Amino acid sequence: MESDHSGSGDDDCSTATDEAVRQRAVALVQRILDRAYEDETELYAHLDWLEQALRCRYVSDLIFWPDVPPSAEDVVRQALSFGPAIPRPRGCPTDHTNTRR
Repeated sequence: MESDHSGSGDDDCSTATDEAVRQRAVALVQRILDRAYEDETELYAHLDWLEQALRCRYVSDLIFWPDVPPSAEDVVRQALSFGPAIPRPRGCPTDHTNTRR
């Protein structure tokens, strides 16, 4: 069964949501670049959100270990260009890379 999206606004909503996520990601990356976070816990929360929203496990590398100093826009654009991360196999333990030890 095919769905008819003409006039439904579904694509516009998705595009608006994607743009809102991208803008929030840019703002969070800028906060990280400016070191405008309270502590490591807040930093890790920002990084976790960025990894989930951008579907890029390497976002921290793009921020902290770039080839050249990045802008927040550059980081988000590069993260989005990687495409979706490979899903974790069922039963594989959660990655706690950004979890406080």
